[in-house]
Amino acid sequence: MKKITSLSLGLAFLIMSYTGIMLFLCPHGRVAYWSDWHLLGLSKTQYGELHTTSMLTFLFFGLLHIYYNWKPIISYLKDSTKKVSFTKKEFLIAFSLNLLFIVGTLFMIQPFKGFLDLGERIKDGWTQQYGEPPYGHAEETKLFVFCKKMDIDLERAKAILTDKQINFKETQSLKTIANNNNLTPNEIYTLIKEDKIEKPEGVPSQLGRKTLQELSNLQKIELQKAIVILQERELTDINPKSRIKNIADELDLKPLEVYQLISQ
Repeated sequence: MKKITSLSLGLAFLIMSYTGIMLFLCPHGRVAYWSDWHLLGLSKTQYGELHTTSMLTFLFFGLLHIYYNWKPIISYLKDSTKKVSFTKKEFLIAFSLNLLFIVGTLFMIQPFKGFLDLGERIKDGWTQQYGEPPYGHAEETKLFVFCKKMDIDLERAKAILTDKQINFKETQSLKTIANNNNLTPNEIYTLIKEDKIEKPEGVPSQLGRKTLQELSNLQKIELQKAIVILQERELTDINPKSRIKNIADELDLKPLEVYQLISQ
């Protein structure tokens, strides 16, 4: 059993080291999922899962290793009087090394900061290569919802996908459509975004989240005039805190169309 423990511990260490290196090199999650990133046949999710399970193997056999080698370990801590001492040089060196890595990482001291910054530069390189999703977990969004969020004409998007012989349902997520057609969510978006409604110059970012008051503060609309226009559309529950997205949903319009209506 001791041989099995030592061999298993060594293999778990190698697997954890390998997956740890891959996780250090891989893109940020949002980029990896959006681009369906793989390296040497495995995705970021798979590397993460392998790292977690190998950690459990390492922990289990590590405890067994301590159990089987308890006497030698204790002997490392004994001083000349055969008493356990935590002031022995060997223990203090080992403790100090581990403490150095912990403190250096938490307080971003060099060279630990430089090492972590290197990881971020590598991840940023992947981002430049693959691009970022338009919002978090966009790949999990159903096609018809995604088109609405991104101001993409759904019917034209469906026509494009059909023309490209891509099998899909509008109730499927971009990730599902991509997986079923050996594509990435980013590639699906690239195909249909050509028909994305372009926002005129000067339209605020994240328009759907803006309230009437916020648009007024940005000097994009006249608040009272906008409220009157919307009330004429039979929207009675309108106030400065009303969000453009909610107004658009009630009028069955897109946020950009609401903005164009109230900014006349």
